[in-house]
Amino acid sequence: MTRSDSRRAVALRLAGALVAILVATALASRMLIAAWDDHGLVYHLVHGFGRTMGWGITGVVVFAALFTVTLVVAFALDDDKHVQGVLLLAAVVFVFVPTLVVLGRWRIDFLSHPVPAVVGVALGVVVVGVGASPPLLGDGRTAFPNAARALYAVVAGIAIVGFVERYLTYESPIVVVENTPTIDQVAGGPLTPLVDLGSVFALVYLLGYFTRYSDVTDVVISSPDEETVARFLGGLYDTADRNRRYEATSLEGGDVLNAARSQEASLPRISGRVAFEFRPGNGFFARRREVSYDNIRPVTAADADAMSEVAERRSSLGSRLWFAFRRHLLLAAPGSVQSLLRRSGGAHLDRLVRADVILLLAPMSDVLRESLIEEGADFDESWVRNRDYTGRDGSREDDGGGVYDGIVSACTGASMPEVYVVATGGELALALHSAEAFDDGQFLQFLRTELLRLGSDCRGRVLPVSDEKDGEGYEDVLQSL
Repeated sequence: MTRSDSRRAVALRLAGALVAILVATALASRMLIAAWDDHGLVYHLVHGFGRTMGWGITGVVVFAALFTVTLVVAFALDDDKHVQGVLLLAAVVFVFVPTLVVLGRWRIDFLSHPVPAVVGVALGVVVVGVGASPPLLGDGRTAFPNAARALYAVVAGIAIVGFVERYLTYESPIVVVENTPTIDQVAGGPLTPLVDLGSVFALVYLLGYFTRYSDVTDVVISSPDEETVARFLGGLYDTADRNRRYEATSLEGGDVLNAARSQEASLPRISGRVAFEFRPGNGFFARRREVSYDNIRPVTAADADAMSEVAERRSSLGSRLWFAFRRHLLLAAPGSVQSLLRRSGGAHLDRLVRADVILLLAPMSDVLRESLIEEGADFDESWVRNRDYTGRDGSREDDGGGVYDGIVSACTGASMPEVYVVATGGELALALHSAEAFDDGQFLQFLRTELLRLGSDCRGRVLPVSDEKDGEGYEDVLQSL
């Protein structure tokens, strides 16, 4: 999904995924009934658990149902998941439950089983409470990250285990003395295994997309030095905070942001992650933007080459599907396992590749040799330093060769982050051109080709901002995000 997709299109896509999930669930339910009817290991373990707890099979169903409902409610309350959370709750209330009633499957009196109900809710609260950020205790943003992971693990696990139970022939190691009545065997044709496999695959894939989707755009910053980052973050946060429609909120490093926004001569030192969020609009479908600097090293030519390799692996439809499916499968895995399996070139590169937007800062005070600039004189190339992050050797148009060129080019393909080059201290560049504003087309062309020496892939992706207090350009950056 690209950022240019409208909020309505995103909502429709999530709604379509939910409808497909319901269809896949309906198809897989026949398989699960047949798997249960085979009286395999899972069947005996569930009945054994019910007998041990003194609940019986009905109590186990009540326990499982209330545990799952707790996950769904926490999932819907998560600020990052509120769109699909509302859709999922609506599906449960208006589709799933009425369907069970019509089919005569809703035969359990939950009030008659208070103990398993309370235990199910309590266990659900414990699971979603780990790593949670409740509204009254957190930073103002409600987050239940384990709700999505646990919900995905439960549904995907049931589907995969059910498929194995249905088609793997084995003798259960558990000897049953007393069995419960079985569900009638459901007839199947020769294509039934393929239909079941397809429904399981669709359920795992679509549920992974549905639960993984986050209603926030992740914006990461890379810069050749920390002073440039501090000045840029201060100006951007100040602009977003002063404009009430953005509803800017500091997430981490608030002291750094507040000190940097004053644009004092002595900028604060960044020793850890600094982040803030804002909303580009109002309404239920307004997606939040989270801008962060993770105190990572500046990007290098090796990073550009590595990102090109990642882009090449994601170029075909088949590879994109496999890459997405692998991400979904890792959703329920612990963080350490996820990092190990998806490591593509270190934490630094992983951070860049997983972002939605990358802002590459190019300080004009570092690019220009201010001591050589003659006021009123014609522009001279000797005024420009050759930096490895910009173009080199006076390159023009398609002859760019710097690190930023390489990263922008690598990210022009599908499933890659969107990249902008932000020229900080843009007033220095403007002084060398006859234009009066940053949005002048000829000035932007001059800035990209003559000063930054970036290739044609960067056309329309260079955003100048001023280092002066209340300087211009930051509003354009916020709107581009």
